[in-house]
Amino acid sequence: MLLKEWLDCYVRVEGTYLRVGNAKIERCWSFAGGCPVNVSILDKNTNQEWLTAEPDTPMFQIPGMSDDQQPHAIFISTFVENDYGVSQPYLQTNVDIHVEVMSAIQRLTLKIYPEAPFIRHEITVIQDSTVQSNYLPSDMERSLVWTKDDFKANSNLSTPALQLDTNNKQHHAALADYCEHMVLRDLHCRWTSIQFLDQTDTNNNLVSRDTGLLYVNEKRSLQGNLLFLTKTLHESGLLIIKEGPTKLGIFGNYRMEFQFRGKRLSLEGTGLSEEDLRQKEDITSYGVTVGVYDGTMLGGYNLLETYHRNLRPHNSDRDSFMMSNTWGDRSKDGAISESFLIKELQAAAALGISIMQIDDGWQKGVTSNSVHASTMANGGLWSDYYSGDGDFWEVHPDRFPNGLASIVALAKELGVALGLWYSPDSVHDYMNWERDIATLLHLHRNYNIRAFKLDGIEIRSKLGEIRLLNMMRYVQKATNGQVDFNIDTTAQKRLGYFGQTQYGSIFLENRYTDWKNYYPHWTLRNLWMLAPYLPSSRLQMEFLNVNRNMDNYAEDPLAPDACGQVYAFAATAFSNPLAWMELTRLTDQQMTRLSKIIQALKPYHAEILAGQVLPIGEEPSGASWTGMQSICSPMHGYFIIYRELHESDTAVMKLWGLSGEVNVTELLRMDIKDDVLIPQTQLQVVWESTQQGEYVVTRPAPFTFIMYRYDISSIS
Repeated sequence: MLLKEWLDCYVRVEGTYLRVGNAKIERCWSFAGGCPVNVSILDKNTNQEWLTAEPDTPMFQIPGMSDDQQPHAIFISTFVENDYGVSQPYLQTNVDIHVEVMSAIQRLTLKIYPEAPFIRHEITVIQDSTVQSNYLPSDMERSLVWTKDDFKANSNLSTPALQLDTNNKQHHAALADYCEHMVLRDLHCRWTSIQFLDQTDTNNNLVSRDTGLLYVNEKRSLQGNLLFLTKTLHESGLLIIKEGPTKLGIFGNYRMEFQFRGKRLSLEGTGLSEEDLRQKEDITSYGVTVGVYDGTMLGGYNLLETYHRNLRPHNSDRDSFMMSNTWGDRSKDGAISESFLIKELQAAAALGISIMQIDDGWQKGVTSNSVHASTMANGGLWSDYYSGDGDFWEVHPDRFPNGLASIVALAKELGVALGLWYSPDSVHDYMNWERDIATLLHLHRNYNIRAFKLDGIEIRSKLGEIRLLNMMRYVQKATNGQVDFNIDTTAQKRLGYFGQTQYGSIFLENRYTDWKNYYPHWTLRNLWMLAPYLPSSRLQMEFLNVNRNMDNYAEDPLAPDACGQVYAFAATAFSNPLAWMELTRLTDQQMTRLSKIIQALKPYHAEILAGQVLPIGEEPSGASWTGMQSICSPMHGYFIIYRELHESDTAVMKLWGLSGEVNVTELLRMDIKDDVLIPQTQLQVVWESTQQGEYVVTRPAPFTFIMYRYDISSIS
């Protein structure tokens, strides 16, 4: 029975089987026992099946909710959604599992995107079984699909036996809290897990990788957000994404892990706890995405790019920008005033900065980070902002006696957008999230603020996480996507990289020359490491005023001032550069040189970030040959090459998807510290790769770079 067909997406019921898919991928579950059991993941491009059926383990298990009782009814509803206007449209399927003895409904939500080789899912516990949903789309189609008479005590699916002695069987005990479970068909597979870290104030090694082969009797736990599986004997790959925070931000009774028990694979940790289920609000687990690809490294990266671009389609007007922020010189809020911001706006316009963001200090309330915190009886606030007189988020009357009107007017005149620092109220699990929505909408509508840096985030429960996400979702919807968020990931329990961060960009790190924790090659390395897994347009990468605190670095050959101001900016070129500084402290010479490279990069920046940005060369170390490549189409793209403090003036590099002849055009370069050269005429030159598919590159001195456009359309 075909329940729904939309574009190439479909939902079918065949007896007690549910099949969903599109032209690229199909998933199938058996409901013979009443609960969904994974039966099939089919890669339609290669006709490769990934699973073998098994009868005894449901697809998911919510802690505190018994799986002993069969449902008395299962309803399926289908409709087209777009995540509050943020994502590409997709076909959403809600499978509502009603158990007679429970007051709550377990809802399995499936999301199928047209022509996309992945399917997403999550589980929601709806507390009031008399309410079908707090959101009923007008085009929703709902059907009673199965009743208790359709379910059998045991299905006849086969299950793979584990060859274990009695004393080892406890190592393969039943799971109690998980959001995905499957049994792999092929033993001969390689797995690769990718783990991320946030809380970047205290972490600078943000990506780690582990790999191995399946073993029939091995129990292995792998932390991370990504798991790649490739078949040894076939060109086929499976990617599983845990849509949740890093290990530093997870919730629930279990750590969120990939767990192998032989060929059984589970994703432990829904993020939910029994305490969460005692709340009156509906609550949703961490999400899971399962996708298929060709088994190559580039194929896996392409799948991730497709995933991200479906969840948040690239919009150059929104996603390609250069921002300044007033906090980076460690004045905290001490410098914030009308006169200061007028000068900062003028400097931003002179440089070519597109957004000037006013950090903590524009508001009347005093935070614990303020220079005035020590004078406050409460030491300044970091939550509970609506307590007291409730005027925390009013514009500071002394610093801005005329309000923000004059700043807004000047910004409009200069063509610079305004951004503001904002801290959602985390008190009592974001109890005031709806008040935060009203505050944000007021600031947007009255001052045309379009970029809010969300800071001070402290997520203490899954309920709090859901409320925080709902705040962002409803603001996005109410403004028709005109407001975007810069989601700070520097400290405390936050959303990480895959925890529903599609509602904005990621404010990755605070770095200060005052504390000697800023080096341009560290910034470049973090971009280089993250780029395969996250679009670089989603990352704000900082560059600082390299003339500040030079004495802190003494004779360090990798010091920021040794690299130079232009090189520090260039390290962020294939992301959204963040001038983490007071622009008015730059010297005239720094202003001139920065302006030149910003204006030289701008004509290409939007297209670079619209492409798939990947690392090339060696991992940045301060003494490497490294770079970034943007694949804009199968026929053209851009790349930038950096020579760090390396002794050789020549290196070889592979470029993604290229070998043999390629047509390159030099766009800009720096051969001498802080001296940007822009060719008067753009000459195309044909490069020929070596027999190993590498290209020879040269740079005349350490801490220099060169940027090219490549084009293979005119090569015969």
